Amino acid sequence: MKKKFIFCILIFLSGTISSQVFKVGILGGISGSQVEGDGYGGYNKLGFIVGGFTNINLSENFSTQLDMYYINKGSQKNPNTSEGDVDAFKLNINYVEMPLVLRYHYKKFSIETGLYYSVFLGYTMSDENGSRTDTPFPFKNYDFGGLVGLNYSITEHFIFNIRSKASLLPIRDFLNYDQQIGIMNQLFNRGWYNLDLNFTIRYQFNN
Repeated sequence: MKKKFIFCILIFLSGTISSQVFKVGILGGISGSQVEGDGYGGYNKLGFIVGGFTNINLSENFSTQLDMYYINKGSQKNPNTSEGDVDAFKLNINYVEMPLVLRYHYKKFSIETGLYYSVFLGYTMSDENGSRTDTPFPFKNYDFGGLVGLNYSITEHFIFNIRSKASLLPIRDFLNYDQQIGIMNQLFNRGWYNLDLNFTIRYQFNN
């Protein structure tokens, strides 16, 4: 099912290349991410982004854009042995992500807001004791959320983009190993959610 969905998106993107209305391009960059609910804070997990996009002008000031790219998300906590802290954690989650945004343009800048849908590809997780799986609480096969961003046109073809994204639905259910004391905890912990900051450089083929 994932392969069919991704194939349909690829057909859509490739079909716009021959159109004079749509603009297309490629993108690459990095993401800093964390997972709300895992007990570790900070955008410490570094990942990479690579993919493409297509957009169309709706008016003189508004446009809409669809991206599709591969992205690493997750969280990371490094030990601080100098202070006696040996606790370590690293979570790497891989997705194919498809954001759809509405952009408002002003001179070389544009602000954007929209929604994204991600297809889950897999994950790895480890702590100070080595690899772990936590199989009773698997990750969901999707991530759905919202975003806000800012674009700056460096040249006619190169664009710098920064985005802040957050899951609207949990990517993993609440981890409740103790059913007797977990009822109140579930009122305040609804699961794990992705939070990430993306920094990308985009090359648009046509103006």
